[in-house]
Amino acid sequence: MDDLSILGVILASLAFFFIGALWYTVLFGRLWRGEMGIPDEAVGSPQPLMFVGSLLCGVAIAVTLGLLIGPDGTEHGLKVGAGTGLGIGGAVMAQNAIYESKSPRFWAINAAYVVVGLAVMGAILGALQAP
Repeated sequence: MDDLSILGVILASLAFFFIGALWYTVLFGRLWRGEMGIPDEAVGSPQPLMFVGSLLCGVAIAVTLGLLIGPDGTEHGLKVGAGTGLGIGGAVMAQNAIYESKSPRFWAINAAYVVVGLAVMGAILGALQAP
């Protein structure tokens, strides 16, 4: 716990939040909504509690990831983040997509966000926790 950088946790959480904002709006928003069956005209303003919940989840992810990474540097953090994103996050999302009868495209959009987001979080945490 001594190696955990509070600044790293904050910055990694914010990075994950903003990557998600871009991912599910500008980059893949239309495709994701199509997979979810949400017509464009039904999109409303997000509720503030959605943002608070998302940020709190990001903090929990950053703390956990930071503890896994330790003080081993940016490259190690990037590898642990990407590996955790793909090997755990992507696999859990695949399992959910199978049981929820979601398409491979739906899985790919969500899983790729987790892999990219956790890789960026890991790089930030690794850089700021390095000795």
